[in-house]
Formats: sequence, C-alpha cells, structure tokens
Amino acid sequence: MLMCFYELRDEVKQLLEMKGTPVKELSDTKWLCDLAFMVDITKYLSKLNVKLQGPNQLLSSLLSNVKSFETKLQLWKGQLERSNTVHFPALQGQKPSTTYEYAGECAKLIEAFSEKFRDVKSKQQELNIFATPYNVEPADVPDDLQYEIIQLQSDDELKARYNNLSLLEFYRRYVSAEDFPILKSQALKYASVFGKTYCCEQSFSKLTQTKCRLRSRLTDANLENQLRVASSTVPPNITRLTKEKQLQPSH
Repeated sequence: MLMCFYELRDEVKQLLEMKGTPVKELSDTKWLCDLAFMVDITKYLSKLNVKLQGPNQLLSSLLSNVKSFETKLQLWKGQLERSNTVHFPALQGQKPSTTYEYAGECAKLIEAFSEKFRDVKSKQQELNIFATPYNVEPADVPDDLQYEIIQLQSDDELKARYNNLSLLEFYRRYVSAEDFPILKSQALKYASVFGKTYCCEQSFSKLTQTKCRLRSRLTDANLENQLRVASSTVPPNITRLTKEKQLQPSH
C-alpha cells in the first residue's frame, strides 16, 4: 500500500489540488525523501517477514534470516553515512542532499533487532550443533556432547544421509536415541520451537472458511473439532478407521 501511494504521489497531489484541498507535504522535498526511505526500508522488512513465515520453519533457519538482515542493516548504515543510496532506489530517485539521518534510522533498527532476539542468540552454539553438526569442532561443544559429535562426524553413511535429507527427516530417521541420546534430546527440543504467527494466521483463515454465513450456528465444540482436523498435518489413517467401523447388516 505504501509503495502504491508513493508511485501515485503526483497523481494524488494533482487530484487534491483539483478538489481545493492541497497537501503541502506532497510538495516538500524533505518529506518526500523521508517517505521514499520509508518505502524502501518497509519493502525490505516485508521481505524478511515473508521469509520468517510458512510451515516447517526451524528456529535455526529463522535466526539465520534475522542475522542476514542485521548484516544488511550494518551495510546500509555505513553506505548511508557516505551518502550512498545504491540499495534504496526510491530514496535515490529523490536525490537527497544528505542521508546521514537515515543511517541513524538503520542504527535504531539494529539496536531493536539486537534487543528483540537477544534470548535466541544466547542459544547460538546449541543451534549450530543442531543445524550443522558436521561443521562444529568437537572441542568447542559441551563436554557431554563431544563423544556423540565425534561418533556422528566419523560415520560417512550418516553424513551422506545428512546431505540428502531435510534436517528434521535426518534426525527422525537416522539419529537414534540409543546411539546419540543427548544429541537426539537437543534435536527434539529445537525442532519443537517454531514461529507462532503463521500458525495463528492459518488457523484464523480456516476459521473464516469454516464458520461462514451459511454455517453461523455451529457450536463451539463442533467448530473446535473442525479446526483441529483442518489445521492438523497428520494424515488420517483411513484404512484403520474403516476397519474399526461397525457395519450395520440388513435385516
């Protein structure tokens, strides 16, 4: 919406002037530069938000996307301090006389991200062991995990499985609790941590589809059961369900 308004700013200005209600900000060069910067930065934030959404997003991949964005913020901050707007096309089109204050806005975002994800980053070492067990040094991991990491990294067959499977599938099928009890326990711990926003939005969409105008008298219990089935990723075992069904013979 913000991008659409920015692209139509001249048309909006003309329309308001024709109606006799001009808006002085649309003729203010400084205000337009601020708007252009907001358009660019919100575009990047929206792209990050999309990357953080979706099913089966592990905490390790979410944190990787956040760290990547923080690195980009550091890059933008340094470039804007030197009046380099190469990564801000809308702002570049306005040809601002100075961009130092926008570097300050990037600094505020860096601080906000650092504060927001401080707790998650404190688990960085454990996440690295979970996500990339073949890239860690055994001497750098906790003492109780060192033998298991050495055993895992020495198994060429497991390494081939790791390279060809998704992370969850690898831990589920090939990292046994008997051979790797601590590693398996940590994998279960971090596999169960996920972003809730996507699940909430998905459930709300299912709710609006289920409780429509023609089905407004659904009871809460019925609606809860339908949402549970609609939101579940567990496929129903139709064969087992039909076998347990008692058939009614004709008399």
